[in-house]
Amino acid sequence: MVLVTGAGIDTKLLAPLEERHNLKVLYPPGPLDEARLGDHLRQHVRAYLHGGEERATGGVLRKATSLEVVAFVGVGYENFVDVPTADELNIAVTNTPGAATDAVAVFTVGQIINANWLIPHHLGPPLPGWEGPGDMPHELGARRVGILGMGANGQRIAEILCDGFRATVTYHSRTRRADFERKRNGRLCYRGSVSELAEVSDILVVMVPETDETRSMIGSSLIALMPQGSVIVNTARPAIVDPYALYAGLSEERVRMAVFDGFYDPDSGIGSKLRRDFGDRLLVTGHIASHTQETMNRMITQAVASIDNYLTNGTDRYEVGKRHDKFRAAPRVTCGQAS
Repeated sequence: MVLVTGAGIDTKLLAPLEERHNLKVLYPPGPLDEARLGDHLRQHVRAYLHGGEERATGGVLRKATSLEVVAFVGVGYENFVDVPTADELNIAVTNTPGAATDAVAVFTVGQIINANWLIPHHLGPPLPGWEGPGDMPHELGARRVGILGMGANGQRIAEILCDGFRATVTYHSRTRRADFERKRNGRLCYRGSVSELAEVSDILVVMVPETDETRSMIGSSLIALMPQGSVIVNTARPAIVDPYALYAGLSEERVRMAVFDGFYDPDSGIGSKLRRDFGDRLLVTGHIASHTQETMNRMITQAVASIDNYLTNGTDRYEVGKRHDKFRAAPRVTCGQAS
C-alpha cells in the first residue's frame, strides 16, 4: 500500500506504483494529525508520498513497521520528516529539488511587487488618496533588495529581479555564488553576514529552510538594522521571522509591510494579535507558492519516480539523510529504465 497526503494531487500520476509494484493507493482526507497519520502508516504501508502538512515524527515512524520509503513533495522536508529516525530505521527519505523553483520564485517576485506598490491598499478606491509625495511607491529598480538564502529558489528570484527589473540585489548565504554574481553584471553583491544584509535591504526576502539554526533568525536586533519603512517578504517558513520582533517592527513602522506564504499558528496569541493590529500591513497567503498545476504535476511525478526507484533498486538520486551513502554506487532506475 502507498499512503498519499496533500491536496490537489492528480491520482492518475500514481499509476506506475499500482502497475509496477501492485500498491493500493490510500488517499485519506487531510490534514492528518499525528495519531491519524500513525494509524494509517500501520496499515501495511510500504511507501508514503508526503504532500501535506503532516509531521512524520520519530514516534510515528517507529510504528510504521512496513514503511520503506517516504517521498516528500517539496524541498523543506526537515520540519516534516524526522530524517535521523528514518535513517536509524533504514527508511529512505526523498524530496523533489528543482520541481517548484520557478513557481516559488515567480510567486515571490509577484508578492514583492504587491508589497512595494502597496497594491492591497489600492484595491477598490477610484483615487489613491496620497497625502504627499512620500506616500507614493518607489520603482522596483530603485529599491535595494536583499535575499537571505541563495539556493535554487534564491538564485531564480535574483535572476528575475536583476535581469528583468534591473534591481540591485544583495544576498547572504552560507555559500557564496561568485560565478552567479559575475553573470549579473554588477547587480548582485554578496554580504558576509545577515546583519550586513539587513542594513542594506529596503526589501528583505527570506528564502532559507526552517531549521534549529534559522528559526527566529529574523529577530529584533536584525529588524532594528533595516531601513525605516522596509518590507519583509517571507515565502519560506513563518518561524524564521520572530513574531514578537515583527510586531515591534510593524509598531515602530520600521517594517512598512510584511508578506507571508503561510502564517503563524492561528491559535497562538501573537499570530492573532498581528492579524488584528496590522491586518492592512500584512499580506498573507496559505502556503500556495509552489501550488500551480504544472508544478504539482512535476513534484508528484518526481516523487512517484523516487518511490519506484527505491522499491526497484533500493536507492534514489533524491535521497536525503545518511542512509543512502552506502548505496551511492548503485545504478539508478526510473520507471523500469536503468540509467
